[in-house]
Amino acid sequence: MSFKHLLVSLLAGVPAAFAAPALADGGGGGASAPGAPQPREAECLLSPGAPCTGNALLRGRTFVVRGSGLENVTRIVFRGRPTRRDDVTAGAVKRSARYVVAVVPDEARSGPLTLIDRWGNSATTGFRAGVADAPKPKPLDLSPTSRFFYAGRRRPSYSVETVARVQLLNETSGEAVRSWDVQGAPDQPARVTWDGKGDGGVGTTGAYRFRVEGAASAASASEPFFFGDHLFPIRGRHDLGQTATNGFGGGRGHQGQDMFAACGTKLALARGGKVQYAGYHSAAGNYVVVDTAGSKVDEVYMHMRAPALVRTGDRVFTGQKIGEVGDTGRATGCHLHFEMWTAPGWYEGGRPFDPLPSLKGWDAFS
Repeated sequence: MSFKHLLVSLLAGVPAAFAAPALADGGGGGASAPGAPQPREAECLLSPGAPCTGNALLRGRTFVVRGSGLENVTRIVFRGRPTRRDDVTAGAVKRSARYVVAVVPDEARSGPLTLIDRWGNSATTGFRAGVADAPKPKPLDLSPTSRFFYAGRRRPSYSVETVARVQLLNETSGEAVRSWDVQGAPDQPARVTWDGKGDGGVGTTGAYRFRVEGAASAASASEPFFFGDHLFPIRGRHDLGQTATNGFGGGRGHQGQDMFAACGTKLALARGGKVQYAGYHSAAGNYVVVDTAGSKVDEVYMHMRAPALVRTGDRVFTGQKIGEVGDTGRATGCHLHFEMWTAPGWYEGGRPFDPLPSLKGWDAFS
């Protein structure tokens, strides 16, 4: 038994699927509580495929509050109207002395924000934070054979029968993401293949096309194709959570998102990489942990119906079947418990964070 598996086994009695690593306290016994947090401003956070809209905080998306004395903030309350009936709380995902990051609840309304720290100190902003619905991704009119995903088995490619420079264009921005100098001929075409990366790392989700630089003819460009940085893991009918307790935090230290689907629904890898661990645990049931390719994030799949179809150490690809939705371990009803962990990884010093904003994005296009 590995040290990591032993560590997980010792956590079997924790009510959530696994216990989050404890946050370090500053100071020892008898230390006095710090002063109240001092928020200064709040804004939406940009992420790949999830742009901000104006100055509004977008439901289901991450946002940041900046200020001072924020290192102990655990909750941010959206006050909405003057009454407390529409108050909604968001748990802190990441924090430091100068900022705190959280996810805007779906029920949040525009209004002041109240920050509450671990000592019970609170401070309400002197400004109103505007809240709006996140824009829905524009549908892409592309054939199923023109869909590619990062770290998947299939990669987009293009053949050229001349000496040329081939560019890969982002259809939304019109910018060239990559370029290749090729030497092709009618009897021996040159083929370029895109691995899903650009100068800034993994490409953003959207539509792309290849073209020969400087060519005026439409025949010198490929048809547009779809590229996604992740695939939604439940490959059938599902819902993203039935109650607040299904979400991250959930009032019980819940470290992921519970998504419900019929028992036996296919589960596929959201992103390929290397299987860090595949096995069974009394709380998680049959589960898989993947070190994702092109990222320092670990992704975890729990409560699968049967032992995983992959093994510890396997190299795996996006969309590969790993099992089926089940209710093994400590589970009520068939569902997938999905977690995302920051570097250095799952129970290696990383921290779990709310996967729901990412899952909503992946669900919208895959």
